[in-house]
Amino acid sequence: MTNLLNHERVQQILKNVPALLRKFAPEDFRGFLMTGDLETYPAGEIILSESSDEISDAWLITDGKLSIWKDGIEVAQLDAGDFIGETFLFSNGFRIATVKAETDCAMIRFERDAVLRFFRTRPERVFKLFIMNLLEIQQKRLTAMNSKVARLQRKLIDCTGGLA
Repeated sequence: MTNLLNHERVQQILKNVPALLRKFAPEDFRGFLMTGDLETYPAGEIILSESSDEISDAWLITDGKLSIWKDGIEVAQLDAGDFIGETFLFSNGFRIATVKAETDCAMIRFERDAVLRFFRTRPERVFKLFIMNLLEIQQKRLTAMNSKVARLQRKLIDCTGGLA
């Protein structure tokens, strides 16, 4: 694990701080990354399955592209720097979507207990930064989803002549 930060697939993440870890001091950013393990997945592999995987981990994409599927419909694509399952510290239950590797991917997997131990060893401000970043990400996603729903409703109304 000590050479995780030296891994070629992690180097880009060190240069371009992900939104969830924005404003972390360099030592906190590196410390957070070190709580995880690098995993690789071949193109086409299902990484997480909707409603069958418990929420206890999060992943940071370091290389590659992933697709997110809900009820058999692709709803998003993610790239390097994006997190999957970033609410893992607060969520109990099961995954709400399926995640598939569209290309060969490398990701850092973070387990809830390891991340909680990390935050316990840091000043409270580090956890507060994490929460503020998480809220900002969730707000942006909610805004984007609302816009998408509104566009789809408009198309439905246009296609049905206002009968929807």
